[in-house]
Amino acid sequence: MVMAGPGTGKTQVLTLRIANILKQTDTLPSSILALTFTDAASNEMRQRLVSLIGQPAYSVQISTFHAFCQSVILENPDLFMVAEETEHLQDLDRTKILASIIRRNEFKYLKPLNAPYYYVSSIISNIKTLKREGVSPEEFKDVLTSQQSDLDKERKDLSKTVLNQKQKDLDKNLDLQRIYSSYQQQLLKKGKFDFEDMINWVVDKFTKDKNLLLSYQEKINYILVDEYQDTNSSQNQLVFKLASFWKEKANL
Repeated sequence: MVMAGPGTGKTQVLTLRIANILKQTDTLPSSILALTFTDAASNEMRQRLVSLIGQPAYSVQISTFHAFCQSVILENPDLFMVAEETEHLQDLDRTKILASIIRRNEFKYLKPLNAPYYYVSSIISNIKTLKREGVSPEEFKDVLTSQQSDLDKERKDLSKTVLNQKQKDLDKNLDLQRIYSSYQQQLLKKGKFDFEDMINWVVDKFTKDKNLLLSYQEKINYILVDEYQDTNSSQNQLVFKLASFWKEKANL
């Protein structure tokens, strides 16, 4: 792991490492996976590598987390059951779907009478966070059920003000869980998906299908992650799934 300040050459270290791997070993370029956060970062690393080693740089797997997961899904359509017409969700579509869910249902806290769509942007942000942390609607519901049980046990020891605030926060999250669950059902019905869905789908399939995971572990001998400090839970799970075959000896 390389830790250094902005602009000090961390990405260059990764690029030079890839170049040295290819120059000093018989590793195939396609056996190296470099994960980045943006297309711009992928392109920049690719161009740096081309200037160092030439044509072989185009065969190295340099991509964003989302692009890598999309390639896994497209390479295994029989396992992911994603129809050809399935599309990535646009921001406007996301807002429309959530507005429709709020309009058609009653919610205790996330649908104010005088401004029913007031919390839409906050709901979008929270659903993104849940997905990035790999928390499904069902898992979120289990967490809230556990929190309600804990709060019920603490009820006698809390002041009325504190109890009311904790219950209100919990009820807001219960509203959010219902909206999140309905939102995922609508995405499935409409044949659409979030960027965050792709990573969670692949992590889930890697967890349940050992043969699929092994097929990618056999293809990838070296894993490099740029700006690793910015990885969320889902991205982190993806990296460690890929590296898990070699455990502490992984070339990560």
